[in-house]
Amino acid sequence: MKKRKLHRKRTIHRSGAAVVEFAMTAPLLFLLLAGALELGHANMVFNATEAAAYEGAREGIVPGANANECRAAAARILQISGIRGAQIQINPADLSVDTDTVDLLITVPYVDNTIVAPLFTRQLQIQRRCRLSREKL
Repeated sequence: MKKRKLHRKRTIHRSGAAVVEFAMTAPLLFLLLAGALELGHANMVFNATEAAAYEGAREGIVPGANANECRAAAARILQISGIRGAQIQINPADLSVDTDTVDLLITVPYVDNTIVAPLFTRQLQIQRRCRLSREKL
């Protein structure tokens, strides 16, 4: 019987061990979870920016298109994706009949689009460029 009493005392003394172990490992677990979430979101912003650059340049290769139509097509994709603070540059600014290529550059400051506190991504800028040849009639 004495062994049973000792065994009960051990159980009583270990009852808080799980709480202490969880308290020590939970911050690491939540940090890894937040990091994975942020990495996935950054990948989504990267891919959406690339798609917007392609769609904007594709709009500009059509004969008769202008730079405002390119900018609007790219901005539409960025808005659908929920990306804020993007800068869209089109080169050349005037798409005339003699223009051979359309070059569209989108710069997105990731600090405006982060979902957790930007501890490591304050200076991150996502840039995607798409250069397409214009169609000739």
